Amino acid sequence: MCLSFYTFSRHCAMLCNVLMGLFNVNSLVVVVEDSTSSCCITVKVFPQMTTESLKQQVYFSHLFLSQVQYDDFLKYKFRRVPHYFQMFLEYGFHPRVQRWIIGQCLCTDKRSLASYGVHQDGDTAFLYLLSARHARLTHQVLQQDQESALLHSPPLSFQTPQLPVSSTNGLLSRDRGGWSCPSCTYINKPTRPGCEICSTNRPESYIVPGGYQPDAPELRRIQQEKESIRQYQQAREKERRENFARLVMMDGQDLVPNPDPVDCRICYMDLPSGQGVLLRECLHCFCRDCLRSVIMLSEEPEVSCPYRDDAYSCDGVLQEREIKALVSAEEYERWLQRGLSMAESRCEGSYHCATPDCLGWCVSHVSFLHAIHEGMNCKQYQDDLAVRAINDSAARRTTHLLMTLVQSGEAMYCPQCGIIVQKRDGCDWLRCTVCHIEICWVTRGPRWGPKGPGDTSGGCRCNVNNQKCHPKCQNCH
Repeated sequence: MCLSFYTFSRHCAMLCNVLMGLFNVNSLVVVVEDSTSSCCITVKVFPQMTTESLKQQVYFSHLFLSQVQYDDFLKYKFRRVPHYFQMFLEYGFHPRVQRWIIGQCLCTDKRSLASYGVHQDGDTAFLYLLSARHARLTHQVLQQDQESALLHSPPLSFQTPQLPVSSTNGLLSRDRGGWSCPSCTYINKPTRPGCEICSTNRPESYIVPGGYQPDAPELRRIQQEKESIRQYQQAREKERRENFARLVMMDGQDLVPNPDPVDCRICYMDLPSGQGVLLRECLHCFCRDCLRSVIMLSEEPEVSCPYRDDAYSCDGVLQEREIKALVSAEEYERWLQRGLSMAESRCEGSYHCATPDCLGWCVSHVSFLHAIHEGMNCKQYQDDLAVRAINDSAARRTTHLLMTLVQSGEAMYCPQCGIIVQKRDGCDWLRCTVCHIEICWVTRGPRWGPKGPGDTSGGCRCNVNNQKCHPKCQNCH
């Protein structure tokens, strides 16, 4: 039985040698990695063999090595290799823990190496080793597979590697012409910008030798890199043109729809893509109905973005074309008229037409302001009215009523211009109709600091550190 077994093994070895003569045998560069370290080895393969056969070759090769062959193989093939990769020869890598990647593809067992692009010497493959626990490999299963392999598999023919002098000299000359990776010590070709194994950048101090002539694979790689750069630049230019065309198209629209589903920050309704309005100036998104209400209720001609939270108040404004697209034609005309009225009230030299129900006004000499109280300006007229109220019962009753409202807390003096303002109903936020300062009703002072809306360095400082400005605060925004 033993004699027939070795006879059969000898015939198998001879058959392997014959097959190696009939088919192309390529040297496959294999980068082996696990969770802690990595190295590079070379494996003789047939392009026609399947991934399953390659796994079996990696697994079975250790079972039939003699000690002399083992030492020689370590001597020539595993220089500067981490110690745990010597386990490759002593125990083998079980097929269950092997994951092969060739040509950026996760290999399947039934496909051939040629189908993944393995056709010539120097082609690269990556072997990733899983943990036994992850691969569900137990000691019992491993022992059974090894015994089965010894009983049923023919031994492989291994010969002690004899490197010819010419091959060794060529390797040394290539080492002298290339650069050594500072991370994994792999010798790379001079023109390669990064390590072929670990992708570490080439040392900045390295200079390509003068007169160096790249070989055919290197020229092919350089050409592929140039082609990749050209394709990348073309794709980037195409993307830039598409983005520009998209921006031009969006600029032609009065309203920019929301690209992604969002929640309206006013009514908290879900807005599917395209159902909301994305404000151009600040990119905050709201539903159309809420923005229309904000426009109609705004006292200012510039409609501010309604976004506010505990830490931020947006100072962006709605553009005119956005307002025009959100409201009806009549509402848009009323908004324009409100802006004209506000401009008239803020213009120092404005004069409104004296014709009843006329909306016209102009900017002219200040003498028009003396039509009612000729010879006096408004401040002088009000001071004179206060003096005459001493003897005028009607003026005295009006003054007494205003003072009573202020003393009872139903009215207050504006903290900036001093006119009397009154809150009718609603929240504790109000705005002076003359100087337009925002006022906190419950604290009787300005809502914001000297820098305006959002400045919490002054004012009532409501909601700063989640604290209300007053125990009776009814939302001063």
